[in-house]
Amino acid sequence: MPKRMHYTQDEWLLLGKAPVLVGMAVMGAGATSPLQMVRELIGIGQALRETSQTSGATALIAELNVETQAQLSELAQQPAGSIDLAQMRAQIPETCRKVTAIVDLKESTAAANEYKRWLLWIGRRVAAAATEDTSNPISADEADLMKVIATALGLENDLAVANHTAAAMQAPAETGAGAAPPPEQAQTIGQAAGDVTNVESQGTTDATPASGEQP
Repeated sequence: MPKRMHYTQDEWLLLGKAPVLVGMAVMGAGATSPLQMVRELIGIGQALRETSQTSGATALIAELNVETQAQLSELAQQPAGSIDLAQMRAQIPETCRKVTAIVDLKESTAAANEYKRWLLWIGRRVAAAATEDTSNPISADEADLMKVIATALGLENDLAVANHTAAAMQAPAETGAGAAPPPEQAQTIGQAAGDVTNVESQGTTDATPASGEQP
């Protein structure tokens, strides 16, 4: 039986939307330039694509990843600058507590923890997508937010695992402020992300997790 059948529609939509909300909340942490924000948005999509290619993903994550990618695609069609990242950041602890309660009730401990680690991994992946400090791919504000998210998910002891995952990834090299239009100059978020992807594909590639590494 599909995992979807074990949840109400509202529960399933929230579980599917949570990874995007975590990523967007991380995007709103700290002083982030428009170009960095687009890079981080791309980072969400890359993390979801890698999840699709991970043979060890649980049935819950495999099914939810389809819903999550649909939610991200819908978000990408919104007008650039129309999303309140500060509000998302303020609401993400409560969102994480809600999804934690849902999966803890309806899944095995192992499956529930894998879902929660997936959210934490996506958050750290987005944080590492755009380097804000040349000495550390994760800014202090992003690190603080990840601690809040980990606590809300009940994964305080798992944060070191997420740190290791993020440390294994490299942010794309900066291509210059004029390489692509910032989000507010593009019609939609997706178009801005496409502009950056097209530019970077000419000279840089994003690093992926080491072989065998799973979300």
